[in-house]
Amino acid sequence: MLLIVESGQSFSRDDATNQIAQCLNYIIGQGGDAPPSECCNGVRALVSSVPTTPDRRDVCECLKGAVAAFPTIKDDLGNSLFKKYGVSVEFSISKDINCQT
Repeated sequence: MLLIVESGQSFSRDDATNQIAQCLNYIIGQGGDAPPSECCNGVRALVSSVPTTPDRRDVCECLKGAVAAFPTIKDDLGNSLFKKYGVSVEFSISKDINCQT
């Protein structure tokens, strides 16, 4: 499933978390050595849907809140997920990230 959001258009927490839902088993350490290809598609779609700094801050806050519900998130896996796909964003998937910076 791909979500396309027009530049500058806000989206909900559900939109952001749905984009990375296929990554959950991987970032909690139960998905093996590599996330599934669906995870890659979701990560790339998510990043392409947040072109502005306010958009990126919003999605960062959404993901931060979503992962707080999963105490078993492996910080190293969440922190490296975007880099694993060669996607450059200023945030990672972590409950401790400061999304305003």
